[in-house]
Amino acid sequence: MKIKKSNKKRIKKIEKAEKKLQKALKKEARNLEKETNTIYDEAILSWSAPEYMKHKKGTIWYAAFVILFIGGAILAYIFDAWSFALVLAVFVVTYLVVDRKNPKKVKVILSNLGIKVGKRIYQYNRIQAFWINYAPPFVRTLNIRVHGEYMVDIEIQLDKQNPSHVHQFLSQKVPELEGKKEGLISIFSRIFKL
Repeated sequence: MKIKKSNKKRIKKIEKAEKKLQKALKKEARNLEKETNTIYDEAILSWSAPEYMKHKKGTIWYAAFVILFIGGAILAYIFDAWSFALVLAVFVVTYLVVDRKNPKKVKVILSNLGIKVGKRIYQYNRIQAFWINYAPPFVRTLNIRVHGEYMVDIEIQLDKQNPSHVHQFLSQKVPELEGKKEGLISIFSRIFKL
């Protein structure tokens, strides 16, 4: 009985220490983002790329968008679903406002301590794995899975950067998720130009 209790106490202490460490690492990363030049700016590899890919939409796309919106509005009217109509209208307005924005160019830096994307810093000890999706001209991304309070997959555009150089460098620092393909949501948003 005493052995079980002492093991539980040790496990709780370890979990508590791990949470404190993760919190300290996040705080350090936030502080480093505020500084102008850090050790993370000492690039082994660097390039500029858009924050995200913006797909060009033609008149057919906008016509289909309007038809879907009108169809949804008609269905909301038929079924007397005013809350659905309101949500639909808010979605359309929000999407069109967000869609007008062009992605900013960010500088991506791979250093000996981590990856810096714009002002965000991802330390290698917080990156669980990486993988590269490269199928030009549609997909050119470096993806990293960051460990924190919850798992987050971050997509970094490679633009014109050579993926083999990125792979060669990162494979020395972080484990690779081999065989990982583009996610269903990414494929869906690329096909429908969302």
